[in-house]
Amino acid sequence: MFEEIHSLPEPTGPYLVGIVKYDLHDEYRKEIEYPEGRLIPIQIYFPIQKGKHSKHPKHFEERTPGKWVPLDVEVWSQKADLSLLMEGMQHPVILLNHGDTVAMTDYAFIAEDLASQGYVVITIQHQLKTDSEEPKFWKERSTLRYGKVIDNILYVFQWLQDHEEIIFNHRVDLKHIGLIGHSMGGNALLLLANRTSNRLKERISQTLLPHHDSEGVKEVIIVLDVGGFPYPHHSQYPLFLLMSEERDDYHRRSGAYEEMKNSGHKVRYYQGSKHISFMDHGYIDPPHPFNANEHYFNGTLEERKAFFDQVRGDIREFLKENDI
Repeated sequence: MFEEIHSLPEPTGPYLVGIVKYDLHDEYRKEIEYPEGRLIPIQIYFPIQKGKHSKHPKHFEERTPGKWVPLDVEVWSQKADLSLLMEGMQHPVILLNHGDTVAMTDYAFIAEDLASQGYVVITIQHQLKTDSEEPKFWKERSTLRYGKVIDNILYVFQWLQDHEEIIFNHRVDLKHIGLIGHSMGGNALLLLANRTSNRLKERISQTLLPHHDSEGVKEVIIVLDVGGFPYPHHSQYPLFLLMSEERDDYHRRSGAYEEMKNSGHKVRYYQGSKHISFMDHGYIDPPHPFNANEHYFNGTLEERKAFFDQVRGDIREFLKENDI
């Protein structure tokens, strides 16, 4: 039933996609392995000139903890200098955050598609193979893992503000931001949203991120199959929850679906999808690292392709609906 695929779905936009990597160091978080500051690798996907998309070897991140082996497949982006970032427009920015132990480069099906539409997409590597082993209680009880993700996001955004002129030549729009996260990355965004909309004190945070000037800022949150933290019970920040079919029945029985809708959030469940469907692995369907008999999606090849087309289209539509 599952045919072998060797490349990701082609981007839908008119612009060719370039990529560049940076190793950032958060000087405020010193670590034994990184005495100059916590290492935060990022990969930037950005639009260049219009043209016909072509396949290229993948440049993947290898410094991950290793649970999910980074995919070595053909992609639609290629190494390029940021000086080639398309002129003539201000590019909204997307901050894309991976799931637990997944490589930041394994969400290229989203990153490439959005970059081809004119967005500058920044993926952030939150976990490294040099990190200490996590205690068992981190899995379901602790928030420390998600706090690290939030700190990385905030540092990267500060770096963007500090380097907007030098690196991006004033071509990025830091007042129009989309934050996307899968699993751990999405849970961290929900935690951030709750943190910045504290109802038990006079609200001083009007934005998710620490903008130099909050006037005219537009920010949205898009989370892919989360379950670790409560969604905000208000719609201060537009929120879209893309959920797997696995969660549908429980959410409706427990009342979570109605709560999400009544809170003003957009929710969608995708037939055939699992928690692990929302990454590049779900499209390629490589051997599962823990269960050779398990696939990343329940359905035919055509249904699988349609799922990825729908997810990408729904993300694009939500961004446009909210002026991002």
